[in-house]
Amino acid sequence: MKKTYDVVCIGFVVQDIIITNIPFDALSRDTSVADSGIITSGGDAANEAVTLSRLGSRAALLVKIGRDSIGNSIYSTLESEPLDRSLIIRDDTAEMMLAIVAIKPDGERSFLVKPGNDACHLTPQDISDAVLQQTRAVTVGSLFCLPGLDGMGMADILARAGSYGALTLCDMTYDLNQIGPAAMLPVYPHIDYILPSLEEAIYATGETEPHKIADYFLAHGVKNVVIKLGGDGCFFQNQNESFYTDPYCPDVILDTTGCGDTFTGAFTHALLKGWPLRKCTAFACAAGALNATGIGAHHTVESEAQVLTFMENTPRKHLSRY
Repeated sequence: MKKTYDVVCIGFVVQDIIITNIPFDALSRDTSVADSGIITSGGDAANEAVTLSRLGSRAALLVKIGRDSIGNSIYSTLESEPLDRSLIIRDDTAEMMLAIVAIKPDGERSFLVKPGNDACHLTPQDISDAVLQQTRAVTVGSLFCLPGLDGMGMADILARAGSYGALTLCDMTYDLNQIGPAAMLPVYPHIDYILPSLEEAIYATGETEPHKIADYFLAHGVKNVVIKLGGDGCFFQNQNESFYTDPYCPDVILDTTGCGDTFTGAFTHALLKGWPLRKCTAFACAAGALNATGIGAHHTVESEAQVLTFMENTPRKHLSRY
């Protein structure tokens, strides 16, 4: 039986105010002038859902969005995207998160965050069995930033998803609420693919080398580990194989915001198409690199064909690490 969704993207959404070419010492100055700026939606789950839907997957976004001015602005930006919005929960009591994203001259970014209130966070009761039964995969964006779910709540959701045959893929982010690395130990046995950045993985495991990080996750029940290495590509490991994937090197990098989420969305899309793992990681690296050539967390990747063309026309950095 065909399922309603290819992917249900669970997590959080945020209003992004992105300003570019901000000096490194901007916070010590009275005034700094940006080159450009946009107001748009962001947040890990939203970025992944937009990426997946633009690539051609049937992606649904499952988040809470308030009806405050920030929430209405977020929702209006999502209305122009091809994702399924039927699972979005509108909550009159939710006050949404706001992030000012300062893009520095080298393309890296810093966040200034106004957190939302408790009502904007999902709870386990918000993710029904009916939804989990109707999807091929569930992505979580992201562990360590979902106070209503992190820990046993997330373990329950992923266990239920797995029982219905859905693949489970989890990203990670900064431990904003300081719950500690051990909070995710009950979650790991229910994760098919974990996709942290190297920095996030170091925090979660206490290890610093990709192989040792992967060994830690595998020993704690994760089935497949994909470590995002930024400008150095990524590293994959499961019980059967391990390999690095070299990065793509576009001529211009304008903004790295959302590149990790784009990677996760693209990897999930490729995985569900049945592509070999090495093609999945290469496609994900390419999508992440392509995203960095534009401004905003999810505005540059437009289609699967665009990413494949980018792969054909963009040089790669071949690293000596095998």
